[in-house]
Amino acid sequence: MNSKAENVHPELIQISLDKVEGFAFERFAQDFWSALEGRDFVPVGGIGDGGADGLYKYAQDRVFYQFTRQENHRDKIRKTVKRLYDFDRTVKTLYYGSSRVIDHIDKEEDLLSEELSVFVKIRDRKYIASHINDSIGTIAAYNNHLSVYTQFLESVARSSDPSVSRHVQDPSVFVFLQHEVTNRLGNRKLVHSITDSVILWALSNTDPDKGIFMSEYQIGDKIYNQFPWALKLIKGHIRQRLEKLRTKNETGREVRWYKKEKKYCLPYKTRQIIKSENQMDESLRISFIDEMKLIASNLFDADEGEYQKVAEISSDVVHAIFQKQGLLFSHFLQSDEESDAPPVVSDCIDDAIIKVNVKREHTEQYREHIETIIRKVFYHGSPNQRKYLSNLSRTYVLLFTLQAEPRIIEYFSTMSASFKLFLGGDILVRALSERYLDKEHQVTRNLLKMASVSGISMLLSECVLEEVYSHICGTYYEFSNHFEAMEPYLTSEITRNSDKILIRSYFSARREKFVKSWGNFLGQFITYSNINKPEGREELKKYLLSEYGLSFVENGELESVSTKSDVELLVEAMLVNDDKKNKALAYNTALQVHGIYGLRSKNKEATTSMEYGLKTWWVTNQHRVLRHTREIIREKKAQYIMRPEYVLNFIAMSPNCEEVRTSFKNIFPSIFGIQLGHRLNDDTFHKIMSKVGEWKDYEPGRITALMSDLSDELKTDRLKRYSNGFKEDQL
Repeated sequence: MNSKAENVHPELIQISLDKVEGFAFERFAQDFWSALEGRDFVPVGGIGDGGADGLYKYAQDRVFYQFTRQENHRDKIRKTVKRLYDFDRTVKTLYYGSSRVIDHIDKEEDLLSEELSVFVKIRDRKYIASHINDSIGTIAAYNNHLSVYTQFLESVARSSDPSVSRHVQDPSVFVFLQHEVTNRLGNRKLVHSITDSVILWALSNTDPDKGIFMSEYQIGDKIYNQFPWALKLIKGHIRQRLEKLRTKNETGREVRWYKKEKKYCLPYKTRQIIKSENQMDESLRISFIDEMKLIASNLFDADEGEYQKVAEISSDVVHAIFQKQGLLFSHFLQSDEESDAPPVVSDCIDDAIIKVNVKREHTEQYREHIETIIRKVFYHGSPNQRKYLSNLSRTYVLLFTLQAEPRIIEYFSTMSASFKLFLGGDILVRALSERYLDKEHQVTRNLLKMASVSGISMLLSECVLEEVYSHICGTYYEFSNHFEAMEPYLTSEITRNSDKILIRSYFSARREKFVKSWGNFLGQFITYSNINKPEGREELKKYLLSEYGLSFVENGELESVSTKSDVELLVEAMLVNDDKKNKALAYNTALQVHGIYGLRSKNKEATTSMEYGLKTWWVTNQHRVLRHTREIIREKKAQYIMRPEYVLNFIAMSPNCEEVRTSFKNIFPSIFGIQLGHRLNDDTFHKIMSKVGEWKDYEPGRITALMSDLSDELKTDRLKRYSNGFKEDQL
């Protein structure tokens, strides 16, 4: 035996054999017995195996093997021998390999041998455990097929180690980060295509002849109730796409618009097109079920209703696998390589059987039949079966790219709970400016409040407070010197051109009659008479902390983790290049930069390997300081500014896991679930699949390191386009 092969602990083989599903056990057993018996052992197995999972090459078709995890070994052995005879095979010896413990093996062998006139030899779990370390081949059989069933023990044993995570054990987050980092231009075409799809779906029951119409609000409400993940994605696109769909083109109008009623419906031609598409996809779904019924009818004798029941349960299992481990499953289905199905298959079968209330005494038979059907579909599927599974794979990948995947949401949610985000002055000033906007358009305010609910620790540093306060004071003088005397005569065109966002916001609010005066507007944040007084600064601080759930960090804390000379060098660089108006503002910015790095060092963020990346950031759209900190970034090997769009798109506006799971349950069994995948282009699908293959080639430590780097790169990418973002405003 090769001393370099690490022996399998007896308890691990016991646990894995207890948890393994049928077809995975069969693959293990074939490799295991091949290693034990050598080249004379020929693996057969699969559907249509004629009862044999293996045979001896030079035994004139008389010595056969059957591998199974079925509970009733006597029944299985009897059926195996009968099936071998049905295939006109002469049976002299049958080796029966089981993942279970079988008591009194000698008596069972004698009983069955005498009854069947076949030499029966039983090899159960104890036999496998006693031979698992016999050779490199037997150990490899365990590592390749069974070790996955004991990985949960490693995560439990090492749960105190922050570098170990379930996100590393599944490709979903790794591939999503890869996709987002490389997909800088966003998914505008895909978003428009999906928006059109869900609009047509929402209008599917409308009919002008029957007086059935829907308003824009009703369309949106139906979509968001059924697909909560779509709220973030398409909310800002529905009106635009409705206008596009109601515009006449070469194929006519896809949607009809009734201007007086302000309602929509589908014209006859569109309804006929949708009906035709539905018929094709429904026919594919029915064929998928019917073909599984045919497989079932070849496995056992029953009436038509029983075959239908088993086929429908098998279909439910397929949908459940997509919900639980869709990315691995999609890769498995499209891969030409020999590989095992995702390890959740067994759990999905158990769950599906429980849901339909199968009688306890029939549970094991149902499990065996469903395993066999699914194995046939997965490994020897018909063209219809492959097409159906391919459509579902594309639907899953489409939802995956749009962040509608529980594992991805869990990743960003867990990450956000550890964040320590210093808010930039530009973010806070913009939040003040949105005071009188409709709730829907308060992008920055909504971001801050949703981020707080998400568990993010948001910090207001003393230096940023000073920046915001200075901005208010500067705006106060700007208004007094250039607008106050002329206010009654100023047009909206003139006021819109002010370079001060708070002045523009004030005039907009006054036009809408929300405020009567400039003093009334500023009084929402600070007593007007206290501007330019210490009391005013303190009022602003209390307002910001209270309104947005911020925590205050004094300059002394940042100074304690910064080097004074480094701060002064950055101050000088900004002043020389006129990027700051005075030394105080330059000092505040420089201290914020070096304070970020100092806190990371103090908390050992850079030396702790985690797939979430760094925790402490400055959230701002300010970028002038970046030209002076290139050398600092190279030295520290990390950026310090996080784009607020990152928090907005990946955390604040994400649906919760339960909403996504509910959507999955609604989408995958439906015809719409099949159709949705048509909207995903081939290039995106294959790129995602290739990244899964890349993930499979890496060790956990490498995956963790890559995820950390990808996560931080995504947080700082200034060139990436987002569906939801902020307008650049000069402060």
